[in-house]
Order: sequence, then structure tokens, then C-alpha cells
Amino acid sequence: MEAFALLASEVAPELASESEGFGLSFDLLESNLVNLIIVIGVLIYFGRGFLGKKLAERRAEIEAAIKEAEARQKKASASLAEQQQKLQQAQNQAKQIRAEAETNAKSAREAILQQAAKDVERMKAAAQQDMSSQEDRVMRELRQRVSAMAMERVETRLSDVLNDEIQNKLIDQSIALIGDR
Repeated sequence: MEAFALLASEVAPELASESEGFGLSFDLLESNLVNLIIVIGVLIYFGRGFLGKKLAERRAEIEAAIKEAEARQKKASASLAEQQQKLQQAQNQAKQIRAEAETNAKSAREAILQQAAKDVERMKAAAQQDMSSQEDRVMRELRQRVSAMAMERVETRLSDVLNDEIQNKLIDQSIALIGDR
């Protein structure tokens, strides 16, 4: 029982303070519905002009930002389309340059092959001419050697075959032939 008496003595002063009169309680956890309605009403009444002005300014800022974003989006779209067109032109030009390069490479290759064929023919002709001149030179040298060797053999045999008596006979015959003329 003593515990009940102790609890009653602690709660009694709080109950007494609540029943003393009318007042606003700013403790939101303990406030009642009436206090909340009064606070909201005061905020609406005094804050309506300020809040309305701020909301209108914010709305205007948002609308301006949206218009600016739309303008930037249109500008970016136009720039993108222009850049895509330039890219397409560049790709077409690259294809054209590549085709011209391939054509030039083929014609250069053909020209090089033709020039190489001409050079081969010229080198063959030069080699043939060089071989002919080498052959002529070798033939001349062989003739000279054969002539020299024949002369050496004839001289060697003549000195063996021709003695003084035969030489005198030849000289006499040569003189007789010259005298008969």
C-alpha cells in the first residue's frame, strides 16, 4: 500500500497542473489536436504571403531552368546532327581516298612491272651484246694465238728443212721469175 501512496503523491501534482486552465503546449509529443490546428493555422496565415512568394520565385527559376535545358538540348541535337553529317562526309571522303589510293597503287604496280620487264629486256640485250663482244674478242685472241703458233711451227720446220743449198735454189728461182717478167 505504501507503494500506491507514493505513486499517488507523485502523479497528483501533475494532474493538478493540467487542470489549472487553458494554455498552449509546445511539446509536440504531448500536444493535442487543437494545438496542432492552431499552430498550422498561424503558419498558414502569416506564412502564406512569404511562402507563396518563395514558391512563385522557385517556380519561375525552375521554368527558366527547364527552358534553358530545352534550348541546350535542341542546340546539342542540332550540333549532334551536324557532327554526324560531317562524320558521314569524312567517311565518304575516306572511302574515296582509299579507292583512289588502290587505283593509284594498281597503276603504279603495273608501271613498275612494265618498267621491270623493259629493264630485264635491256639487261638481256646488254648481256647478249657483252657476250657477243666477249666472243669476238676471244675469237680474235684465238686466231692470233693460232697464227703465232703456226708461224712458230713453220719457222721451226723451215729451219730444219731449209738448209743453205735449198735456200740458194729458192733465191735463184725467185730471181729468175722476176727477170722473166
